[in-house]
Amino acid sequence: MSQISEIRDQLRPHIGWHGARLSFVAMFLIALFRAKTVNLAELATVWGGDATEESNYKRMQRFFKSFEVNLDKIAQMVMNIAAIPQPWVLSIDRTNWSFGTTDFNILMLGVVHEGIGYPLMWTMLEKKKGNSNSTERMDLFERFEILFPDAEIAYLTGDREFIGKPWLSYLMLDKPIPFRLRIRQTDKISKGKGQPAIAGAHLFRSLAMGETRIL
Repeated sequence: MSQISEIRDQLRPHIGWHGARLSFVAMFLIALFRAKTVNLAELATVWGGDATEESNYKRMQRFFKSFEVNLDKIAQMVMNIAAIPQPWVLSIDRTNWSFGTTDFNILMLGVVHEGIGYPLMWTMLEKKKGNSNSTERMDLFERFEILFPDAEIAYLTGDREFIGKPWLSYLMLDKPIPFRLRIRQTDKISKGKGQPAIAGAHLFRSLAMGETRIL
């Protein structure tokens, strides 16, 4: 019971829910820590209390079906509790998996600190399996800037799919956002217009692990 009270007291200043709802979320978090899964059927087995597993399962179903969570408040709460010092290292990533005939394709923006990524906001890329486009990335980033207008950004990091002229041009607009994005080894790099383009693999082939070269 002390764990539930402690978690509830931590959450209350940030999301302002009433006691019963906060207690449910606290119990849900404790069940997550115990079961180490998001499978509701598994969580129901470690929920505790006098209710049956079936009752616990239905209770969780009702909560997620009927209650709309303000995800912006959750993002702000995560950053307030985590107290990650600025400037922040941002990470943009995408995950895609299938459940039966349904595809889940999620574009995610988070903050990285001490090797841990804290997911803040995401966009469901409906009816597509492939990469996000520049507009979807810019929309996600603008949501972040509205929610955290005073955030200092060290740099944005991302994998090889997060390239493209419109997207990179957006990052270099009025208030440039430093970025560190992977490129393909076959991508060509040149010193400027009219200069020969050389493959990235050739430019960096002499570097050992951990070494850098600034062009």
